[in-house]
Amino acid sequence: MSFDKKEGRLQTAWVWIGFVVFITGVILFTTYGMSLGPISGEHTAWGSFGSLLAGFFTIAATGATIATLLFLAKQNKDMQKVNQAQLDSMTFERYINHRKLFIEQLKDLEIAHKNAFNFCDPNLLYKTIFPENGPHKCEFSVESKFDANGDYENLISEIYFRFEELVERFNVSQFNKGYGDLLARCLINFHDRVLMIEPVGAKRNGDIEFNSVPYFINIFSIEEFVRAAVKISNHILRFTNNNEVDGSRIFANSKFVRHAMMDDYFRPVDNQRIEIVTSIFGIKALESIHRQAFRMRDSENEFLLPVTFRTLNNIFSSADLVNGLADDEILNEVVEDCIEEVGDYLQQMKVDSPNFSMVNKISDKLIALRNR
Repeated sequence: MSFDKKEGRLQTAWVWIGFVVFITGVILFTTYGMSLGPISGEHTAWGSFGSLLAGFFTIAATGATIATLLFLAKQNKDMQKVNQAQLDSMTFERYINHRKLFIEQLKDLEIAHKNAFNFCDPNLLYKTIFPENGPHKCEFSVESKFDANGDYENLISEIYFRFEELVERFNVSQFNKGYGDLLARCLINFHDRVLMIEPVGAKRNGDIEFNSVPYFINIFSIEEFVRAAVKISNHILRFTNNNEVDGSRIFANSKFVRHAMMDDYFRPVDNQRIEIVTSIFGIKALESIHRQAFRMRDSENEFLLPVTFRTLNNIFSSADLVNGLADDEILNEVVEDCIEEVGDYLQQMKVDSPNFSMVNKISDKLIALRNR
């Protein structure tokens, strides 16, 4: 029932109460006058008349009381309506400010990471975190929810799940073939399902692409993504009144992790929907030399080509250093440092030495790079 209809019924009730009181008075006084005749000087008659007045005023007072109660009820309903309107307005304003603050802080995170990435849809991320929030409801806290099987049921619980998954993947003791690909899939899930970000700017060598879609994940600087992932996750957890995750539990700059991903993505794996950008001339040849130099050891497990290995290992320890190879002068300097050591070692080797064939192939690759 609308408010206008309720108000109209209250007014009608007041009119009817007044009308009933009036008609009752007319009937009582008319009947009394017709029954007793002209004004009497007897005390008994006046006593009877006083009783009549008392009865009438009791009826009138009852009607006035009912009318007053109806008036107060209407006033209370009006006040409730005003209070509800104010409450709705406050809730709407709180929702707008809450969402605005969240999105502004996402922008601050982008700036803090030198605008290397953008959030794909900040409003979608907010709605995913706070699915119940809207113009008529605004909650500040979101609990982590898992079902009976331990599966996550909202984004907060998924953050904890994905984080523990990364801790497990980064901290294994042995890296077998295909491990780098499994780790990449975990990183992609975190990138897409939790962070909802996309890289900005030109592609870099080492960037991961999944189904030709670029990601803010570079196998030569995995720690860049992990730092951003932890920082964004902790922002969301703080904003929803949850405990933060400890980023120090993930050893993202581990050379073993980097080598595992290089092993998988510089050589084909079963599922090649995940690829890495390798546009710099000679980068695949240098990676192959780096891998071979790492494996060639003497009887005391020392590197046979320590300068070559350390030079290339340093290059492949950073996405910036790898992409610096696009500069011919830098590439030439790296190649010459390696050629010098490989050439000296070949002169000392006998043709029938166990590693002669391997070192000779490395020399051929380096000479081809120098003569490019």
